[in-house]
Amino acid sequence: NWIAVDQQVLAFLLSSVTKDILSQVAGSTTAAGAWEIIQAMFSSMTRARSVNTRIALANTRKGDMTVTEYVGKMRSLADEMMFSGKPLDDEELISYILAGLEYYNPIVSAIVSRTDAISVGEVFSQLLSFEQRMELLQNDFGHSVNMTNRGRGGQ
Repeated sequence: NWIAVDQQVLAFLLSSVTKDILSQVAGSTTAAGAWEIIQAMFSSMTRARSVNTRIALANTRKGDMTVTEYVGKMRSLADEMMFSGKPLDDEELISYILAGLEYYNPIVSAIVSRTDAISVGEVFSQLLSFEQRMELLQNDFGHSVNMTNRGRGGQ
C-alpha cells in the first residue's frame, strides 16, 4: 500500500514540474527522493537570489531617478529579500537607501544624526521634500540668471 501511494505522489510531482526541474528529478524512484532534489534546487536558487538582491541594494544609486522612483526601486528590492525569506528591517533598508544618494548629504546627515527611530515612509517624505526644495532653488536660480542676462541685453 505504502509503495503504491508513494508512486502516485511521485507521478503527481513529476507531472507538476517544469521541464527543467523534471530533467533533474526524472531518475527519482520515490516521492521523497524527488522532493529532496526539488527542495535543494530551490534552496540554492533562493540563496543566490538573496545574495544578488543584496548586491543590487548595495550598488543601486539614485542617479537620474526621482526620489519616488528610487525609493520605489529600493522597496521593490526589499520585497524580493522578503520573498527569499530574508526580510530587511526598516533600519537596514534606510541604510541602503541613504548609501545610494549622491547629492543629498544635508538631508542624509540630518536623518543619520537622529536619536529616535525613523521609518522608511518618513525618510521618503523627507527626501521628497528635499528634492522639491532643490528643484525650487534650481528654478529660482535659473530664473535669476535669465533675468540678469536679459538686463544685459542677453536672452
